[in-house]
Amino acid sequence: MNPSLSGVYVDLERTAVADAMEQWLGTRHAVQTLFTPWRRDAIDHLFESLLPRIRNAGRVPLLTWEPYLAADTPSDIASRIAAGDFDAYLDDWAGRLADWLAGPDGEWGTADDRRLYLRLAHEMNGDWYPWSPTVGESTPDDYIDMWHHVHDALARADIDSAHCQWIWCVNHADVGEHAAEACYPGDEYVDWVGVDGFNWGHSREWSDWRAPAAVFDDMLTRLDRFDKPLCIPEVGCSSLTADGHDPERKADWLRAAIDYFDGRVQLYSWFNEDKETDWAVFGERNGTDSIDGYACYPSYREALADHEPTTPPIDDATFRGV
Repeated sequence: MNPSLSGVYVDLERTAVADAMEQWLGTRHAVQTLFTPWRRDAIDHLFESLLPRIRNAGRVPLLTWEPYLAADTPSDIASRIAAGDFDAYLDDWAGRLADWLAGPDGEWGTADDRRLYLRLAHEMNGDWYPWSPTVGESTPDDYIDMWHHVHDALARADIDSAHCQWIWCVNHADVGEHAAEACYPGDEYVDWVGVDGFNWGHSREWSDWRAPAAVFDDMLTRLDRFDKPLCIPEVGCSSLTADGHDPERKADWLRAAIDYFDGRVQLYSWFNEDKETDWAVFGERNGTDSIDGYACYPSYREALADHEPTTPPIDDATFRGV
């Protein structure tokens, strides 16, 4: 197995945080996670601003493409996409992606070509997204048909695996009546399999403190059967314990997680934003240290230094996880 690729999710409107984080690390993340909805008014911003920022920073985008619409998203969105209801948007989007991947000269196979990881309709084995068969009016077969339909549209735009690697990503545990495997699109439609997982600590009534292996072991073992490169597109840890915030315990978890990922997965990306709880390792409200006014967890930096993940630029084999 190649050395792991380390990645990060940082709000792209907070470029100062991203820059300060890399200066603090003394190294660079190879991958950056971002999110975009299925909306025409988001296309220009994605291809003219967001992706160029990541590219210019030397990172490969890990684009999470969420089938959210401008208005309320229907609960049968997966079956509607599969039926072709959004083909005009899809063909436009695929053409824009092909143009971006080909680079400024507009030609494939030249020095300015670009690359991207594409994560479509993630965590479908949960009960919080409308494309999930558990909460929507679509079935696992509809989800698979949607994936095939979208994949085929990008293939018609000449987007190949040398430029775009498809990530099929599940939640670390099934929440609802459908197992993750029921939604697997098939080996010829998937390049990587991924798992999102978080240690929520005691930030919720239903959650407790869980070690990295307790979060990831079961699903990673289940996904081994597909014989695909493994990745963790989203990972985070709260500092909330039964006794209140304990940043030192979170610091230990960070090191344990990176130790756990090394040799087990080829790519992992830290969710560096205090959203539902204090997930971040740099630049948010908690840490075990601070630098230039930014709270931080030196254990994250130290663990990356110990394991020496691949830094940009990455070669073709590492991009493909082989």
